[in-house]
Amino acid sequence: MDQTKMRILSAAAKLFDIYGYKGTSVRLIAEEAQVNSALISYHFQGKQGVLETLIASYFETLFRLVEEQEARDGDATPFERLEKAVELYVGFQCEHAPITRLIQRELSVESMLAREVLTLYISRWKHGLTRVIENGVATGDFLPVSIDRTVLAVISQMTYPFLQAQMVRQVFDLEPYSEEFALWLQASIMSYLRGCLLPT
Repeated sequence: MDQTKMRILSAAAKLFDIYGYKGTSVRLIAEEAQVNSALISYHFQGKQGVLETLIASYFETLFRLVEEQEARDGDATPFERLEKAVELYVGFQCEHAPITRLIQRELSVESMLAREVLTLYISRWKHGLTRVIENGVATGDFLPVSIDRTVLAVISQMTYPFLQAQMVRQVFDLEPYSEEFALWLQASIMSYLRGCLLPT
């Protein structure tokens, strides 16, 4: 991707995080990126195209990292694979906090874009976690749990702090984008999974 497009995407990510998608104009993005606003239309067909590119890039990078990790950890136990997946997902969300927040905000509103993201990306995320747990149940490593409920609980724990960052800060006195929080959240999720999946 050329430098102009990268500057536009970087500027848009910053502004969307501060002002929200609706509160950010093409003119503001152009000023922040120090480009002519016509270039945004040329490269992305407008603000909606910028948003869609940011979201697609985020998830494509995440799923590429997941595939690379799965290739490396093919001999790991189902629980170890789950632990690695949780660590990767949580770490990625913290590392890309502005886009994570943006995506969670967009998914909280009924829209065509939200439906597309849920169909294309969140379903794929669910499928990846489901596959690992199904494998563990099939091999007897995991208890025969309700897989959908378990995956929903895990995804909820992973995403809620990023959707409600202010609440996490003010009520729980935790910084949801810090490395310390990422480690705490990973440990909390794995404690939940250990309790519901592993035989005593």
